[in-house]
Amino acid sequence: MPLTELVHYFNKRQRLARPGCDGEGFEIVDGRVRMGFAGRALGTLFQPVMAPDGLGVIGHEAQLQVLGDDAGRVPAQAIFLEARDDAELVHLDRRVRTLHALNFLLEREQHGGFLSLNVHPQLIRSVPDHHGHVFEGVLARCGLTPDRIVLELADDGFGDVSRLAVAIAEYQERGYRVAIDNFGRHSADLDRLEALAPDIVKLDRCLIGHAGHLGFARQVLGEMCAEIRRLGMRLVSQSIESRQQLQAAMASGVDIFQGHLIGRPARQCLPLGQVAARGDCGMPV
Repeated sequence: MPLTELVHYFNKRQRLARPGCDGEGFEIVDGRVRMGFAGRALGTLFQPVMAPDGLGVIGHEAQLQVLGDDAGRVPAQAIFLEARDDAELVHLDRRVRTLHALNFLLEREQHGGFLSLNVHPQLIRSVPDHHGHVFEGVLARCGLTPDRIVLELADDGFGDVSRLAVAIAEYQERGYRVAIDNFGRHSADLDRLEALAPDIVKLDRCLIGHAGHLGFARQVLGEMCAEIRRLGMRLVSQSIESRQQLQAAMASGVDIFQGHLIGRPARQCLPLGQVAARGDCGMPV
């Protein structure tokens, strides 16, 4: 379906679902899709992720961008605080992922690869079952299938594991890959991680930050990565901003790299396989 028709379709559904919410639809501006919420214009940025085995860029994570006068002044994640209740937050979370899917539609024919999308924690707490069903319909309209999508979920490491584990299993049954985001920020409980059984584990920046400078922390990171790989999960080291951090991640056996050294968030995706010049660590960065 052409992009203009898709935008019209989703705007019509928005008006039916939330009548009176004028100014909160999708629109195409300068060849990109943006959406309105709480008087602000929101867009999409894509940050590349790279494999260390010569494949270069293999996918992108979509990140929310605040446009216009508030650009750079209002943190994107603060937009979710504008939701008046849980129902509106869940609706907003799905619309943001729809926004990213629409902008990815403009990129995928040239660049392909997978698309990582964040799921707000409140959606997991508010939606009891059938996780991924509604969004699967959105993806189908955009010509995407769940196997092209990685859903990133946060875990505080302390709450009841059962609800999150059920949500992950339901997403996986529909063909999505699931990543636990920022592992190690609140907890590094491997038993809990095994119970959640995600496909991918994204290490928090605090781990790679310390590992880039401290020998003992580098050893701890290596041991943790070995245990996570033993569970059959792939590892992403994010927030890589220096060659020292990249070297530490490589030595730990990380599968995928992400961070400003790899590529900054941008309006367009990078072509699959693209890499920058080789660094002094012996791999393309």
